[in-house]
Amino acid sequence: MKQVMVRAWEIAKEGQERFGGKVSEYFAIALKMAWEEAKKVKAVFTLYPDKRGVKSWVAKIVGIHPTYKFDRQFINTNDTDMMGNKWFELEDGYYQYSSIKGKGYIKVVNGEILNVTYKEVLGEVA
Repeated sequence: MKQVMVRAWEIAKEGQERFGGKVSEYFAIALKMAWEEAKKVKAVFTLYPDKRGVKSWVAKIVGIHPTYKFDRQFINTNDTDMMGNKWFELEDGYYQYSSIKGKGYIKVVNGEILNVTYKEVLGEVA
């Protein structure tokens, strides 16, 4: 609950900065937006830590790209566990990942992570 309220004030402040007026004028709609964000089911995906110049990353696949095959939005995280593994909170959709252990594709459905192939992703995104 506390995180929802904090997020609602952040959204209200963003509205005030963008459109002017008082922050309190934006709070009602910001609270609805914060609750919607909080209700989304998320999955936690963990990757091995960066080593030997290999950076771990996760990117949501949002379409087709003429050069790179898939248009992607990279997911930023600073969250790590005690072993140095990076973890990412992911919403429903298709993702590509890369780590020291390799590359691959996953699909997130209602908080569940499924391994999928390149062809499966291409069939859904194209």
